[in-house]
Amino acid sequence: MTGLTVGVCRETAPGERRVALVPESVRRLQALGLAVAVESGAGAAARWPDEGYRRAGADIVTLDELLDRSDILAGVRPPNLPAGRRLRRGQTLIALLDPVRIPFRVRDWADAGVTSIGLDLAPEGSVLARPMDAVASQGRLAGYKAALLAADRLDRPLHVTAGAPSRPARVVVLGADEAAQEAAATLRRLGAEVALRGREAGPLAGVDALVTTVRPRRGRPPPLLVTNRDLADMRPGSVVVDVAAGADGGNVEGVRPECTGITGTGVALIGAGRLPEDIPAAASRAYARNAGALLEYVVRDDGLWIDPDDPVQHAMVVTHGGLVHDRDVWRLILEQTAVAGLP
Repeated sequence: MTGLTVGVCRETAPGERRVALVPESVRRLQALGLAVAVESGAGAAARWPDEGYRRAGADIVTLDELLDRSDILAGVRPPNLPAGRRLRRGQTLIALLDPVRIPFRVRDWADAGVTSIGLDLAPEGSVLARPMDAVASQGRLAGYKAALLAADRLDRPLHVTAGAPSRPARVVVLGADEAAQEAAATLRRLGAEVALRGREAGPLAGVDALVTTVRPRRGRPPPLLVTNRDLADMRPGSVVVDVAAGADGGNVEGVRPECTGITGTGVALIGAGRLPEDIPAAASRAYARNAGALLEYVVRDDGLWIDPDDPVQHAMVVTHGGLVHDRDVWRLILEQTAVAGLP
Protein backbone atom coordinates (compact mmCIF):
# COMPACT_ATOMS: atom_id res chain seq x y z
CA MET A 1 0.00 0.00 0.00
CA THR A 2 1.42 3.36 -1.03
CA GLY A 3 -0.19 5.60 1.61
CA LEU A 4 -0.31 8.41 -0.98
CA THR A 5 -3.23 10.79 -1.47
CA VAL A 6 -4.54 12.01 -4.81
CA GLY A 7 -6.17 15.43 -4.62
CA VAL A 8 -8.73 16.64 -7.17
CA CYS A 9 -8.80 20.40 -7.48
CA ARG A 10 -11.66 22.58 -8.65
CA GLU A 11 -10.84 24.10 -12.03
CA THR A 12 -10.08 27.81 -12.13
CA ALA A 13 -9.62 28.43 -15.88
CA PRO A 14 -12.49 30.53 -17.33
CA GLY A 15 -15.10 28.33 -18.98
CA GLU A 16 -13.54 25.05 -17.84
CA ARG A 17 -16.35 22.73 -16.69
CA ARG A 18 -14.54 19.40 -16.64
CA VAL A 19 -13.11 17.69 -13.58
CA ALA A 20 -10.02 15.50 -13.43
CA LEU A 21 -11.60 12.52 -11.67
CA VAL A 22 -15.21 11.34 -11.43
CA PRO A 23 -16.78 9.33 -8.58
CA GLU A 24 -16.44 6.04 -10.44
CA SER A 25 -12.67 6.65 -10.59
CA VAL A 26 -12.30 6.71 -6.82
CA ARG A 27 -12.50 2.96 -6.22
CA ARG A 28 -10.10 2.31 -9.10
CA LEU A 29 -7.52 4.50 -7.36
CA GLN A 30 -8.24 3.02 -3.95
CA ALA A 31 -7.43 -0.40 -5.43
CA LEU A 32 -3.95 1.00 -6.12
CA GLY A 33 -3.58 1.89 -2.45
CA LEU A 34 -4.30 5.59 -3.00
CA ALA A 35 -6.56 7.75 -0.86
CA VAL A 36 -8.62 10.39 -2.69
CA ALA A 37 -9.46 13.90 -1.55
CA VAL A 38 -11.69 16.22 -3.60
CA GLU A 39 -11.96 19.98 -3.25
CA SER A 40 -15.55 20.86 -2.44
CA GLY A 41 -17.45 21.75 -5.61
CA ALA A 42 -14.81 20.33 -7.96
CA GLY A 43 -17.30 18.24 -9.90
CA ALA A 44 -20.32 20.53 -9.74
CA ALA A 45 -19.96 22.01 -13.25
CA ALA A 46 -19.82 18.49 -14.69
CA ARG A 47 -22.91 17.50 -12.64
CA TRP A 48 -21.11 15.46 -10.01
CA PRO A 49 -21.96 16.80 -6.56
CA ASP A 50 -19.75 16.32 -3.53
CA GLU A 51 -22.02 13.61 -2.18
CA GLY A 52 -21.27 11.35 -5.15
CA TYR A 53 -17.56 11.49 -4.39
CA ARG A 54 -18.21 11.00 -0.68
CA ARG A 55 -20.28 7.86 -1.33
CA ALA A 56 -17.45 6.53 -3.51
CA GLY A 57 -15.03 6.87 -0.59
CA ALA A 58 -13.36 10.23 -1.22
CA ASP A 59 -12.90 12.94 1.40
CA ILE A 60 -14.40 16.34 0.59
CA VAL A 61 -12.01 19.09 1.69
CA THR A 62 -11.19 22.77 1.33
CA LEU A 63 -8.50 23.96 -1.06
CA ASP A 64 -6.03 24.53 1.78
CA GLU A 65 -6.64 21.02 3.11
CA LEU A 66 -6.29 19.63 -0.41
CA LEU A 67 -2.91 21.27 -0.97
CA ASP A 68 -1.66 20.19 2.45
CA ARG A 69 -2.78 16.56 2.15
CA SER A 70 -2.20 15.73 -1.50
CA ASP A 71 0.91 13.93 -2.68
CA ILE A 72 -0.50 13.94 -6.22
CA LEU A 73 -2.63 16.82 -7.49
CA ALA A 74 -4.90 15.99 -10.44
CA GLY A 75 -6.41 18.74 -12.54
CA VAL A 76 -7.60 19.32 -16.06
CA ARG A 77 -5.65 22.59 -16.30
CA PRO A 78 -2.72 23.67 -14.11
CA PRO A 79 -4.18 25.25 -10.95
CA ASN A 80 -4.03 28.99 -10.34
CA LEU A 81 -3.39 29.04 -6.62
CA PRO A 82 -4.26 31.86 -4.23
CA ALA A 83 -1.56 34.31 -3.19
CA GLY A 84 0.79 32.75 -0.68
CA ARG A 85 0.10 29.15 -1.74
CA ARG A 86 2.48 27.09 -3.88
CA LEU A 87 2.87 23.47 -4.76
CA ARG A 88 5.34 21.95 -2.35
CA ARG A 89 8.52 19.99 -2.86
CA GLY A 90 7.81 16.35 -3.65
CA GLN A 91 4.27 16.91 -4.91
CA THR A 92 3.28 15.61 -8.33
CA LEU A 93 0.98 17.56 -10.65
CA ILE A 94 -0.99 15.78 -13.39
CA ALA A 95 -2.87 17.96 -15.90
CA LEU A 96 -3.12 19.16 -19.48
CA LEU A 97 0.01 21.25 -19.11
CA ASP A 98 0.62 22.75 -22.58
CA PRO A 99 4.03 23.64 -21.13
CA VAL A 100 5.40 25.70 -24.02
CA ARG A 101 2.78 28.34 -23.22
CA ILE A 102 3.82 28.63 -19.57
CA PRO A 103 7.61 28.22 -19.52
CA PHE A 104 8.20 30.28 -16.39
CA ARG A 105 5.50 28.46 -14.42
CA VAL A 106 7.30 25.29 -15.45
CA ARG A 107 10.56 26.76 -14.19
CA ASP A 108 8.88 27.61 -10.87
CA TRP A 109 7.70 24.00 -10.53
CA ALA A 110 11.20 22.73 -11.18
CA ASP A 111 12.72 25.18 -8.69
CA ALA A 112 10.14 24.11 -6.10
CA GLY A 113 10.94 20.41 -6.58
CA VAL A 114 7.54 19.60 -8.11
CA THR A 115 7.10 16.73 -10.54
CA SER A 116 4.73 17.70 -13.38
CA ILE A 117 3.30 15.25 -15.90
CA GLY A 118 1.26 16.25 -18.96
CA LEU A 119 -1.64 14.08 -20.05
CA ASP A 120 -1.50 16.09 -23.27
CA LEU A 121 2.04 14.88 -23.98
CA ALA A 122 1.59 11.13 -24.40
CA PRO A 123 3.91 9.89 -27.19
CA GLU A 124 2.10 9.19 -30.44
CA GLY A 125 2.12 5.61 -31.61
CA SER A 126 2.98 4.15 -28.20
CA VAL A 127 0.79 1.20 -27.24
CA LEU A 128 1.72 1.68 -23.57
CA ALA A 129 0.81 5.38 -23.62
CA ARG A 130 -2.46 5.05 -25.52
CA PRO A 131 -4.67 4.67 -22.42
CA MET A 132 -3.13 7.88 -20.99
CA ASP A 133 -3.55 10.00 -24.12
CA ALA A 134 -5.98 12.74 -23.17
CA VAL A 135 -5.52 14.55 -26.50
CA ALA A 136 -6.86 11.48 -28.28
CA SER A 137 -9.77 10.87 -25.90
CA GLN A 138 -10.86 14.51 -25.86
CA GLY A 139 -10.36 14.70 -29.63
CA ARG A 140 -12.78 11.86 -30.25
CA LEU A 141 -15.43 13.69 -28.25
CA ALA A 142 -14.68 16.95 -30.07
CA GLY A 143 -15.05 15.22 -33.44
CA TYR A 144 -18.39 13.70 -32.47
CA LYS A 145 -19.70 17.03 -31.19
CA ALA A 146 -18.42 18.86 -34.30
CA ALA A 147 -20.33 16.46 -36.53
CA LEU A 148 -23.55 17.12 -34.61
CA LEU A 149 -22.96 20.88 -34.80
CA ALA A 150 -22.52 20.69 -38.55
CA ALA A 151 -25.63 18.56 -38.97
CA ASP A 152 -27.69 20.86 -36.76
CA ARG A 153 -26.61 24.09 -38.47
CA LEU A 154 -26.75 22.86 -42.08
CA ASP A 155 -29.80 24.09 -43.98
CA ARG A 156 -30.63 20.63 -45.36
CA PRO A 157 -30.72 17.04 -44.10
CA LEU A 158 -27.53 15.03 -44.35
CA HIS A 159 -29.28 11.99 -45.78
CA VAL A 160 -31.68 11.38 -48.63
CA THR A 161 -35.32 11.45 -47.55
CA ALA A 162 -38.56 10.76 -49.34
CA GLY A 163 -39.21 13.60 -51.76
CA ALA A 164 -36.05 15.67 -51.09
CA PRO A 165 -33.15 16.07 -51.11
CA SER A 166 -32.11 13.97 -54.08
CA ARG A 167 -28.54 13.35 -52.87
CA PRO A 168 -26.73 13.01 -49.53
CA ALA A 169 -25.03 16.10 -48.15
CA ARG A 170 -21.41 16.39 -49.24
CA VAL A 171 -19.00 16.90 -46.35
CA VAL A 172 -15.23 17.43 -46.27
CA VAL A 173 -13.23 16.76 -43.11
CA LEU A 174 -9.71 18.18 -42.92
CA GLY A 175 -7.44 16.39 -40.46
CA ALA A 176 -5.97 12.99 -39.67
CA ASP A 177 -6.30 12.87 -35.89
CA GLU A 178 -8.92 11.24 -33.68
CA ALA A 179 -11.19 14.29 -33.95
CA ALA A 180 -11.19 14.11 -37.75
CA GLN A 181 -11.77 10.38 -37.83
CA GLU A 182 -14.63 10.55 -35.34
CA ALA A 183 -16.24 13.50 -37.15
CA ALA A 184 -16.06 11.65 -40.46
CA ALA A 185 -17.43 8.42 -39.00
CA THR A 186 -20.31 10.19 -37.25
CA LEU A 187 -21.29 12.17 -40.34
CA ARG A 188 -21.27 8.99 -42.41
CA ARG A 189 -23.53 7.30 -39.86
CA LEU A 190 -25.88 10.27 -40.20
CA GLY A 191 -26.08 9.65 -43.94
CA ALA A 192 -23.64 12.18 -45.40
CA GLU A 193 -21.17 11.58 -48.21
CA VAL A 194 -17.84 12.28 -46.51
CA ALA A 195 -14.34 12.92 -47.88
CA LEU A 196 -11.47 12.81 -45.37
CA ARG A 197 -8.71 14.92 -46.93
CA GLY A 198 -5.96 15.30 -44.34
CA ARG A 199 -4.58 18.84 -44.64
CA GLU A 200 -5.47 19.49 -48.30
CA ALA A 201 -8.69 21.46 -48.62
CA GLY A 202 -9.00 21.06 -52.37
CA PRO A 203 -12.00 22.46 -54.25
CA LEU A 204 -14.99 23.24 -52.02
CA ALA A 205 -17.58 23.88 -54.74
CA GLY A 206 -20.60 21.69 -54.07
CA VAL A 207 -19.51 20.98 -50.47
CA ASP A 208 -22.34 21.40 -47.95
CA ALA A 209 -20.28 21.17 -44.76
CA LEU A 210 -16.62 21.42 -43.80
CA VAL A 211 -15.06 20.28 -40.52
CA THR A 212 -11.41 21.12 -39.76
CA THR A 213 -9.42 19.62 -36.87
CA VAL A 214 -5.72 20.32 -37.58
CA ARG A 215 -4.24 21.45 -34.28
CA PRO A 216 -1.13 23.62 -33.96
CA ARG A 217 2.29 22.22 -33.34
CA ARG A 218 3.77 23.07 -29.97
CA GLY A 219 3.81 26.81 -29.37
CA ARG A 220 2.62 27.70 -32.88
CA PRO A 221 -0.72 28.91 -34.25
CA PRO A 222 -2.95 26.45 -36.12
CA PRO A 223 -2.16 26.15 -39.83
CA LEU A 224 -4.42 28.18 -42.11
CA LEU A 225 -5.92 25.66 -44.51
CA VAL A 226 -9.05 27.40 -45.85
CA THR A 227 -9.04 30.97 -47.14
CA ASN A 228 -11.88 33.38 -47.89
CA ARG A 229 -11.44 32.54 -51.56
CA ASP A 230 -12.03 28.86 -50.76
CA LEU A 231 -15.10 29.72 -48.71
CA ALA A 232 -16.55 31.74 -51.60
CA ASP A 233 -16.91 28.48 -53.55
CA MET A 234 -19.28 27.05 -50.93
CA ARG A 235 -22.97 27.67 -51.45
CA PRO A 236 -25.09 29.92 -49.20
CA GLY A 237 -26.49 27.91 -46.27
CA SER A 238 -23.47 25.62 -46.00
CA VAL A 239 -21.54 25.36 -42.72
CA VAL A 240 -17.94 25.23 -41.50
CA VAL A 241 -16.92 23.93 -38.06
CA ASP A 242 -13.33 24.74 -37.07
CA VAL A 243 -12.31 22.50 -34.18
CA ALA A 244 -8.84 24.09 -34.09
CA ALA A 245 -10.13 27.66 -33.57
CA GLY A 246 -8.62 29.47 -30.60
CA ALA A 247 -6.99 32.68 -29.48
CA ASP A 248 -4.17 32.19 -32.00
CA GLY A 249 -6.50 31.67 -34.97
CA GLY A 250 -7.82 28.57 -36.65
CA ASN A 251 -7.70 26.49 -39.80
CA VAL A 252 -10.26 28.74 -41.49
CA GLU A 253 -9.74 32.39 -42.38
CA GLY A 254 -12.05 34.72 -40.47
CA VAL A 255 -13.15 32.20 -37.84
CA ARG A 256 -13.52 33.49 -34.28
CA PRO A 257 -13.15 31.23 -31.23
CA GLU A 258 -16.41 30.17 -29.59
CA CYS A 259 -18.42 32.30 -32.01
CA THR A 260 -20.65 31.72 -35.01
CA GLY A 261 -20.47 34.15 -37.93
CA ILE A 262 -21.79 34.34 -41.47
CA THR A 263 -19.57 35.14 -44.44
CA GLY A 264 -20.63 37.62 -47.11
CA THR A 265 -21.64 34.67 -49.28
CA GLY A 266 -23.86 33.13 -46.58
CA VAL A 267 -21.61 30.40 -45.19
CA ALA A 268 -21.86 29.80 -41.42
CA LEU A 269 -18.47 29.79 -39.66
CA ILE A 270 -18.37 28.12 -36.23
CA GLY A 271 -15.27 28.48 -34.06
CA ALA A 272 -15.38 25.33 -31.95
CA GLY A 273 -12.02 24.86 -30.27
CA ARG A 274 -13.39 23.98 -26.83
CA LEU A 275 -16.03 21.38 -27.63
CA PRO A 276 -15.13 18.89 -24.86
CA GLU A 277 -15.97 21.56 -22.30
CA ASP A 278 -19.49 21.71 -23.74
CA ILE A 279 -20.02 18.04 -22.80
CA PRO A 280 -18.27 18.06 -19.41
CA ALA A 281 -19.72 14.83 -18.02
CA ALA A 282 -18.58 12.66 -20.94
CA ALA A 283 -15.31 14.54 -21.30
CA SER A 284 -14.55 14.19 -17.57
CA ARG A 285 -15.19 10.44 -17.68
CA ALA A 286 -12.77 10.07 -20.58
CA TYR A 287 -10.16 12.27 -18.93
CA ALA A 288 -10.48 10.42 -15.64
CA ARG A 289 -9.72 7.14 -17.43
CA ASN A 290 -6.55 8.72 -18.86
CA ALA A 291 -5.49 9.97 -15.42
CA GLY A 292 -6.23 6.59 -13.88
CA ALA A 293 -4.18 4.80 -16.54
CA LEU A 294 -1.21 7.07 -15.85
CA LEU A 295 -1.42 6.43 -12.12
CA GLU A 296 -1.64 2.68 -12.69
CA TYR A 297 1.55 2.98 -14.71
CA VAL A 298 3.59 4.90 -12.12
CA VAL A 299 2.21 3.79 -8.73
CA ARG A 300 4.28 1.18 -6.89
CA ASP A 301 3.94 -0.28 -3.41
CA ASP A 302 6.67 2.02 -2.13
CA GLY A 303 5.42 5.20 -3.85
CA LEU A 304 5.60 6.70 -7.33
CA TRP A 305 8.00 5.43 -9.96
CA ILE A 306 9.12 8.50 -11.89
CA ASP A 307 11.76 7.88 -14.53
CA PRO A 308 12.23 10.53 -17.27
CA ASP A 309 14.25 7.97 -19.25
CA ASP A 310 11.31 5.57 -19.48
CA PRO A 311 9.95 5.65 -23.07
CA VAL A 312 6.49 6.79 -21.96
CA GLN A 313 7.53 9.14 -19.20
CA HIS A 314 10.27 10.71 -21.32
CA ALA A 315 7.59 12.51 -23.33
CA MET A 316 5.18 13.23 -20.49
CA VAL A 317 7.36 14.26 -17.52
CA VAL A 318 8.00 18.00 -17.78
CA THR A 319 9.70 18.63 -14.42
CA HIS A 320 11.24 16.24 -11.90
CA GLY A 321 14.11 16.30 -9.44
CA GLY A 322 14.52 20.06 -9.73
CA LEU A 323 15.03 19.92 -13.52
CA VAL A 324 13.01 20.87 -16.59
CA HIS A 325 13.03 17.72 -18.72
CA ASP A 326 11.03 19.07 -21.66
CA ARG A 327 13.68 20.29 -24.11
CA ASP A 328 11.39 22.69 -25.97
CA VAL A 329 10.34 24.37 -22.73
CA TRP A 330 13.91 24.58 -21.44
CA ARG A 331 14.97 26.19 -24.71
CA LEU A 332 12.19 28.77 -24.35
CA ILE A 333 13.23 29.49 -20.78
CA LEU A 334 16.82 30.08 -21.85
CA GLU A 335 15.82 32.28 -24.79
CA GLN A 336 13.35 34.41 -22.83
CA THR A 337 15.71 34.70 -19.90
CA ALA A 338 18.49 35.94 -22.20
CA VAL A 339 16.19 38.51 -23.82
CA ALA A 340 15.02 39.78 -20.44
CA GLY A 341 18.54 39.78 -19.00
CA LEU A 342 17.41 37.69 -16.05
CA PRO A 343 19.67 35.36 -14.05
